[in-house]
Amino acid sequence: MDAEADVFHPRTVLGAALVMLTCVSRTQDSHRDDWLRDPASGNHKAFAQFRMAHYTEAREVWETLAEVGNGEALFNLGILAEEGLGEPKNMKKAETFYDRAARAGNCKARYRLGMLYAAGTRLPRDAEKARIYLTQAAQVGDKDASAALIVLGLIGA
Repeated sequence: MDAEADVFHPRTVLGAALVMLTCVSRTQDSHRDDWLRDPASGNHKAFAQFRMAHYTEAREVWETLAEVGNGEALFNLGILAEEGLGEPKNMKKAETFYDRAARAGNCKARYRLGMLYAAGTRLPRDAEKARIYLTQAAQVGDKDASAALIVLGLIGA
């Protein structure tokens, strides 16, 4: 039997499947210490839970990471609060999370706050806050924020 035929031998396929299941199991079985040690992995796990509409599980990870000021986690907690996913809608709470995320350097939070303040529908309209947040996002390369500053007439305001 040649080497190529061995690749598809039932024991080889079974072995590969067991390795994959072990890796997936380890990711799913991660805990608080794992998330704090590897925030990117924690955020990835939480986002996977979010995508499956398991908002409580996603929130648990993001709240853990938010305790240490993780901007991505803070931003995502803002999304949960703004959209009322797994909790009642709460724009004040969302604004607080977005602001903390923006202060932690999260570009998405800066853009989101800028657009919310510019629109004036979910948060009170505040052109100065909109300009500040959109400018912060634009300064780190967010092209949408740069465009919004122009379209909204906030450059030089």
